[in-house]
Amino acid sequence: MSDISIKHWGESIQEAIDRCRASGGGRVVLEAGVYISGTIRLKSHVTLYLERGALLLGSDRIEDYPENETCFTDAVGHRRGKALLYAYDAEEIGIAGEGVIDGRGGVFGPEHPAHLERPFLVRLCGCRQVRIQGICLRQSAAWGLHMQACTGVRVEGVQIINRCNANNDGIDIDSCSKVEISRCIIDSGDDALCLKTTSQNPCEEIHISDCVVTSDWAALKIGTESAGDFRGIEAERCIFYDVRGCGIKVVPVDGGTVSGLSIHDIEMRNCTGPIFFSTGRRLRDYYGEKRTSPGQIRHVILKRIKAQVVSARGGFYQGKPWGNAKGCVVFSGLEELPIEDLRIQDCEIELPGGVYEAYDGPVPQMGEQYPEFHLFDPLPCWGLYLRHVRRLSLRNVRLTKRGEDVRPMRKEEDVTDVSEG
Repeated sequence: MSDISIKHWGESIQEAIDRCRASGGGRVVLEAGVYISGTIRLKSHVTLYLERGALLLGSDRIEDYPENETCFTDAVGHRRGKALLYAYDAEEIGIAGEGVIDGRGGVFGPEHPAHLERPFLVRLCGCRQVRIQGICLRQSAAWGLHMQACTGVRVEGVQIINRCNANNDGIDIDSCSKVEISRCIIDSGDDALCLKTTSQNPCEEIHISDCVVTSDWAALKIGTESAGDFRGIEAERCIFYDVRGCGIKVVPVDGGTVSGLSIHDIEMRNCTGPIFFSTGRRLRDYYGEKRTSPGQIRHVILKRIKAQVVSARGGFYQGKPWGNAKGCVVFSGLEELPIEDLRIQDCEIELPGGVYEAYDGPVPQMGEQYPEFHLFDPLPCWGLYLRHVRRLSLRNVRLTKRGEDVRPMRKEEDVTDVSEG
């Protein structure tokens, strides 16, 4: 194991990685300076290390991002998977240091002819024992860090700033196992921490802790892509602030089941939503395979969540006013597959209120739609809406509202076996 150092006027980064791998592995070190590159493939037993002052810039030419083994056609027909940094079927790989990786993603904006195939910043597929530490990931043309079918991953102390283009997710964890995300700072234009399953392999043993997140969409999201199950997921000691598209969103609508979910010690400031759990029947096809029946949400614990909630603002989304969402905690299962074993404890949530006309009509079913919390509005309550729920425990849950509101605090439809205290 050895280090290979590169100055910004030296050999290509890919050549250094290949040479390091051939010699048994080690680190490829980028010294302080500016580097411009197209696609770089990471190799087993090699860590790419950026020293303080090192800036790796993505090329502004789409031809410098060729197709690779991981490329795929997504659910809406777009060709995806190109990336500045990628790895496939590799083990013991890493990205670390105090430098910056900047995709210059704004170059591939909506006017660019290659916008629909714009590259990810970092994409890891089928990899084992991955370490990403200390680095700053900035301005991807698409998602920031995408891990698919990986196991044994640790992402620690990473800063992600990703707001320069459409679909700017922070971290996407797709059908992975044994993943640790800790002490990260994420500022994203789309979902910040997003768990998904585009295959029928589960997302399991995922632990997220001590992260600070702001986003124009969801802070923590499970789904919508959910062909596989989600098991043993824990998020704790995080701060979500200035979130426009819901603080916590759990929406398995493609047949996967969410089971064994623990979210606790979370602070939300100036967040919409704030908590939205909903199943549905979208059942989307991924890679030619799909589930034929809906999944379920069960065995969920929410503890010590403190939230200051605001109403959504903006124009129309999916044909319905986005700004009609006034803020309410929502748990909505299916009649034949209710949410089961839900425990909410020691939570303090301040809702916006502000509705002056009572509404007690039917709340729409999610059905086959893309799930968003504004589709359920107007809701018949200002605090907690429950539909198709079995075995609910509420302990020391305090809901308050800032504005006057004629609706009741809580509304239940088909809810059984409730314990309160």
